[in-house]
Amino acid sequence: MTAYDLTVDFMDMTNNRRLWTRTDDARPGLRPTVGAYLVVGCEDADPAVARVCLIDADGNIELEVLRGSVESHHDLLALA
Repeated sequence: MTAYDLTVDFMDMTNNRRLWTRTDDARPGLRPTVGAYLVVGCEDADPAVARVCLIDADGNIELEVLRGSVESHHDLLALA
């Protein structure tokens, strides 16, 4: 079991802190929605919080990764 909602590759993050993942990379039972804040991560890095910007018809998810720790965004995650 992972400590994050979506698996991402932080190496693919752009300068404006955006990256793409797929709905297939979501933890079991999670149905991401646009505007939601999720914990994202991978085996090689600390988790982060990201906002879902877009979900296309093919299941691609565009995320905006927020600066700071997961704990510093506890208030955003509590809205979920």
